[in-house]
Amino acid sequence: MDYATARPLIRSGDLIAQSGGVWTSWHGIKVNIVRMFTRSTYSHVGIAWVVGGRVFILEAVKPKLRIYPASKIGDFYLLPMRATWADTTEQLALENVGVDYSEVIAIKAFFKLFDGAEVRQCAAYALTVLRADGIKLGNRATPGAAVLAAMRRGADCTLITQNKLIQ
Repeated sequence: MDYATARPLIRSGDLIAQSGGVWTSWHGIKVNIVRMFTRSTYSHVGIAWVVGGRVFILEAVKPKLRIYPASKIGDFYLLPMRATWADTTEQLALENVGVDYSEVIAIKAFFKLFDGAEVRQCAAYALTVLRADGIKLGNRATPGAAVLAAMRRGADCTLITQNKLIQ
């Protein structure tokens, strides 16, 4: 589905996942390493935030947790979570914006269960925000585990394309 069609369907609290990564850049290499180690299509997750008629992604990326326009992130997967998106959930999500991202914690997430004490990598941040809204996606803080848990809860995983013209 293209982004223009999907945009009005996106709600605050929906899980956003990304895949991909090329072998021609250091960032792409790291993305592919995440996918290989986690044995998953998905290398990154974030949370949709709809405010003022705009769709943003709340996400943990290097160097800091940020708010980023959904229209600028490229192709992504949308997993509707049917979140209530309480004021306290939004407050928790926003109070972590600007926190330093940690590659070390991202690596550790592969080896240990998520205890809810850390938000400095993408899946841990998404799990923490969704838990605040009563949505539990398990205790594995990896992008693939978060997507699989969302799908087990009944969320459809729909590819959203930005439909950029290639010349």
